[in-house]
Parts: sequence; structure tokens; C-alpha cells
Amino acid sequence: EDIANLPELDDERYEMGQRMNGHLATCIYRVEPTMFPLILFQTVTTTLKHGLSSSSSPAFAGLGLLLCGHFGKPHEGREIARAAELILEKPGMRRRAVRTIFITQCFCYHWTSPLQDTIAPLLKGYQIGLEIGDNDSACWCLITRIHYLFCVGRSLDCIQKELEASIRVLTLLNHDDVKLNTVTLLTTVKKLRGIDTEGDDKILDSILATAASTGDVTLSSLVNVMKLEVFVFYQEWKDAIDLVRKAGNVRQFLTASFASVRYTFLEALTYLKAAQSASGWKKRQMKKCAHQTIHLIRGWAKHGNVNVVHYLYILDAELAVSGW
Repeated sequence: EDIANLPELDDERYEMGQRMNGHLATCIYRVEPTMFPLILFQTVTTTLKHGLSSSSSPAFAGLGLLLCGHFGKPHEGREIARAAELILEKPGMRRRAVRTIFITQCFCYHWTSPLQDTIAPLLKGYQIGLEIGDNDSACWCLITRIHYLFCVGRSLDCIQKELEASIRVLTLLNHDDVKLNTVTLLTTVKKLRGIDTEGDDKILDSILATAASTGDVTLSSLVNVMKLEVFVFYQEWKDAIDLVRKAGNVRQFLTASFASVRYTFLEALTYLKAAQSASGWKKRQMKKCAHQTIHLIRGWAKHGNVNVVHYLYILDAELAVSGW
């Protein structure tokens, strides 16, 4: 409430700078995530010193993202996300409302609340975005909602229909970046359903090539998460461990998103399976990596992440089978 009660910014120079930082933050998150905190801290500091503008709410939502992701403080991040929403209630602060909804629902609230609770707000964000002309934020709300429906277990048939309809919308709105994320998820769903798997492999490889050429580390990380989903589902453990080794630090490039949480579970399961079939030093190495990853998930559960509890049941069952 103290943050939401700050005076309104009345210096046009600072307001223009905050708008520029807002646009920069969106791009930097995808291509140079290590610089993302610097942009946010600058905007938040300016707000605290000089007052609120319409760019303040997504900036504080982004601060909540950092607290949940980088700093491992999900409850503090949730409080900052709520402060961002309170800023929106002030007159003249609604211009970036949809971006704030996207950030809080995609990156903050799933750390302490059921993932299912983000579905309705993301749909509302999509609808509001189309109404006020913030098509970019609306499209990100749309694809995040469908991805989270996938993660909470909605039937693959329904997910595929939603994704195909979304691609038509994204084509009309000319949002190719969001469309690539959507195609990645659609391709994964089709592979899980056993539809045109050879053609889908080529699509994913093409998207990875596009991500590499544009420097979009977020997109390449998402593709790797989806490929790992398929390998684990079909129990292709050799391909899975090869991907985990080559993918790099996916959590860094998908900071605070539920995709990073899902990847961590799949990564831990892959290490366990690799250890079960290995021997000698390689087995010890895989066991060590598995325990480190599981320790990370246990930490999230300890801090109130209800969405990882069933992941831990599965991993504990694998540990019991292995006799570790």
C-alpha cells in the first residue's frame, strides 16, 4: 500500500525514460536475461524517488518476478506483485495493465498458489488487451494460458484445438514471436499424440535454428523443455540425458516461469533414470546431479509451492526403487 500511495510522476523526462525501459525489459528478458534485473532496478528506483507512472506497475511486477525466481523469495515476490496490482487502481495507471497481468500470473503467483488459479486471470488479460489495443501483452497472456492448461493436465485434444485457433489469431495480429512459441507447444502436443512425428522434429529443429540466429535464448530454452517432455513421455532416456547436457542453464533463461519448474522436474527424472542404467563414476555423477536437482525442488515445496508436491512423490518413488 505504501508503494501504491506514492505521488504521481510529473517529470516528462523520467516518464519517457521509464517507457523506454519498459520496452527494453521485454526484449532483454528474451535475449540477454542477465541484464534484465538492471533495467528493472532502474525503473523501480526512479519510481521510488520521483513517483508513479503507468510504467511503474509492470516494473514492480518484474521485481516480483526476480524475487520469485533469482532470489528464491516467493512470498516477498507475491507481495510486490500485489503492490503492482494496487498501482493499477489509481487513475491514469491502466495503460500497462495487461502487461502487469501477464507478468504477475505467468511469473509470480504460481510459486505459492495452484497453477490452475492463473488460468482465468490470463484469459481476462487477453480479452482486456484486445479491447484496449495492447495486442502484444494480450498474445502473451493467450499462449501462457494454453501452456499452463497443458501443465495442469487438460486433454491433449482440447489443447491442440486451442493452439490451432490461437495460431490463426496470432497470424492475423502479425505476432510472429508469440506464434513461434505457440507452434513449439502445438508440435509437442502432436508428438505426444503420435501425429506426424517426423515432420514435427523438423519444425522444432527449424525453430531452434531461428532462435539461434536471432539470439532468442528464451525460445531455444522453451523448445528444449518441450523436446524433453517428449523424450521423457516415450522413455527415450539416452536422448533425454543428451539434451539435458547440451541445453545449458535452462532455468536462467526461463527465469521464474513455470516452464523452468517443469523442466527441473523432468531434468531430475532424467538424471535418476540415467543413474539407474549407468555404472562406476558415471553412475555417481548422475546420482549427484539428480540429488542436487531434487534438493532444489524440495526447497520450492518448503517455501509453499504446491505445484511441485506431486513431482516430489514421483521422484521419491524413483529413489525408493533405486534403493538410494
